[in-house]
Amino acid sequence: MSYSIPLEAFVAARERIAPYIRHTPMLPMPLVHRDVHPRIHFKLENMQVSGSFKARGVFNTLLQLDPSQRQRGVITASGGNHGLALAYAANRLDVPAIVYLPERASEDRVMRIARYGAKVIKHGEAWDDANARALEHAAAEGLAYVPAFDGVSVVEGQGTVGLEMLEDLPDMDCLLVAVGGGGLIAGASAAIRQKKPGVTIIGVEPVGAPSMSKSLAAGCRTGVQQVRTIADTLAPRSVSDLTFGVTRQYVDTVHLIDDRQMVQAMRWLWAECNQIVEPAGAAVVAALLDGGVPISKYECPVALICGGNAAADCVFASYQQAADMLMGIN
Repeated sequence: MSYSIPLEAFVAARERIAPYIRHTPMLPMPLVHRDVHPRIHFKLENMQVSGSFKARGVFNTLLQLDPSQRQRGVITASGGNHGLALAYAANRLDVPAIVYLPERASEDRVMRIARYGAKVIKHGEAWDDANARALEHAAAEGLAYVPAFDGVSVVEGQGTVGLEMLEDLPDMDCLLVAVGGGGLIAGASAAIRQKKPGVTIIGVEPVGAPSMSKSLAAGCRTGVQQVRTIADTLAPRSVSDLTFGVTRQYVDTVHLIDDRQMVQAMRWLWAECNQIVEPAGAAVVAALLDGGVPISKYECPVALICGGNAAADCVFASYQQAADMLMGIN
């Protein structure tokens, strides 16, 4: 099955959400660096409201709900960042919100979501389990369900970051972007490739949650039995038909990285760029540092730093300590 989201839909979404989100910075690398591409730029969505790109898709969805739906409230399931974005947007728009999280979600994530006034409920081992319960809850109480990635309005909202990048850096010829459920890579790639077809799009996915990689290799959407990665915001057991279909159409390849590489990349971003990010946000830098992504041939590559919602202590801890913190063990 193929999916088509026209460029005009991304343009409309950008206009719709503009009063509520930030046009985030594009950071060029200083010339002194030699361990990554000297002309790489980082798109800092870790500086977005609620700490990640997720606010884009959430606002685009909530702003299109009718008043009666908003009054009844909204509900979702999240690995963390989508829940934070929903809680933040619901607070801004005065909408009641419920967020389901997996049982292993850290107390830091729970606290951040609850701070915006959303009700937090933990359920299940993985995001997929929490999501199934959230859908049941939504149906039982007539609440508007806001998908983490499997929704056209969500993908359209995420794609607005692609339009921003081309506006700020018209010469962009390559984009690296992390892959979880696929909403970000689907939206960004569709918006960019329709506006500038020659841009190469490279996904980066945890080796412990390779649902998009497996689906692309199989030629159809397929899930994984178990996920095991510290990047909990990149860890659904399966992408959706929508995100797989759009990704297959526009994305050139998906590169796999492991947890240790992500922790090392988190530290690199702090030491070299003064940016504290979560493992998902560091995934693209992990791919750059391991040398497995051939970007030397590009003149103006961009790495999208998708989120920054990590406790600062993780950056300075040992690998095992950081892994324990991020997995909610401590």
